[in-house]
Amino acid sequence: MAVQEIIKNKKYKIDIPIGYNGNKRIRHIETFYGGKKEAVLRESELKLSIKTNTYINKSKITMKELLEEWLEYSKNVWSPKTYTANKHWCDNIIKSIGHIHIQDLNVKLLEDFYNELRNNTNYSDKTIQHHYTIISTALNKAVIWGYILNNPNVRIEKPKVRKKEIECYSPEEVNQLIKALQDEPLKYQAIIMLALDSGARRGEITGLTWQDIDTKKSTMLINKSTQYTKELGIFEKDTKTPTSNRTIYLSKTTINILKKYQKEQLEKKMKLGNKWKNSKRIFTTEYGADMHPDTPSQILDKIIKRHQLKRIRFHGLRHTCVSLQISSGIQAQIISKRAGHSNVTVTHNTYSHFFDNEFKEVANTMDNFLQIQSI
Repeated sequence: MAVQEIIKNKKYKIDIPIGYNGNKRIRHIETFYGGKKEAVLRESELKLSIKTNTYINKSKITMKELLEEWLEYSKNVWSPKTYTANKHWCDNIIKSIGHIHIQDLNVKLLEDFYNELRNNTNYSDKTIQHHYTIISTALNKAVIWGYILNNPNVRIEKPKVRKKEIECYSPEEVNQLIKALQDEPLKYQAIIMLALDSGARRGEITGLTWQDIDTKKSTMLINKSTQYTKELGIFEKDTKTPTSNRTIYLSKTTINILKKYQKEQLEKKMKLGNKWKNSKRIFTTEYGADMHPDTPSQILDKIIKRHQLKRIRFHGLRHTCVSLQISSGIQAQIISKRAGHSNVTVTHNTYSHFFDNEFKEVANTMDNFLQIQSI
């Protein structure tokens, strides 16, 4: 038999004669992980490819070698931060299935890997989905490159991400935060108030320069962000999407705090003299160097702990900004553009439950039209 059982319900050896090279007989031999039906199907696919001259003898390439080649190929396409993140997930994949030849990969083996991630790690649904996407994309590239005939990962349902409840502050909790800010440094006040007012992302805030703020028009221009990787340090990049480039009108309260903070920063710059690092950013270290993109989160954590406020992430201030606008009855299209979403559908999908009151109000409005008036 071409398909020979090695370990019951686990491994099968596929052995198919291909032809001769001189007096030497050439055979395709691979180990198949999974059930016998799948092994027989794999054998049939191989025999057909040999018969139709589409057989590709790349069985010696391992998942580790494929992922390393794919990473190198994609390095110039991704941002440095995306490359670093994808390399980290690839390292995880390599630890588990990197030794397996890509010809030997099948649905059962991949499903076992995803189940291992679910049951034996603290990874979120989104992180498990990242692993799935990386494997699928790399194997698709292997098909294009002619290393394998098909991608077994496409026959596996993409892991679902359970929708988490959005963390944000209520209007009362916003008041508590603003009161707490009165006892904090001006830089802390400026960062938190700007996040609450604009809903800007963390990297967008740390990427701002004073040229991006027009105090006369009360506007803020967002057209870049900063990120950090161990290899590159802090660096500037484009915003998340083209629609993330936007001009935001700020409240007078926020503008006044920014003016006070700018004055304080200039005084500190003069005091430090040549010790000042001359960063062009609005938010800097104590010596004028670029602020790390993680610092705003650390600042918020300090304030929350000091004043015993509800614990939320810095990104929760962005959610708070949007939720306050929704509860105030501002049109979804305006909220979407101000937040830098790619379209208004993203706004509706992300904040669907915040729109419930708006939908209820529509019913009340329609009721006014549809009631039978008593004579």
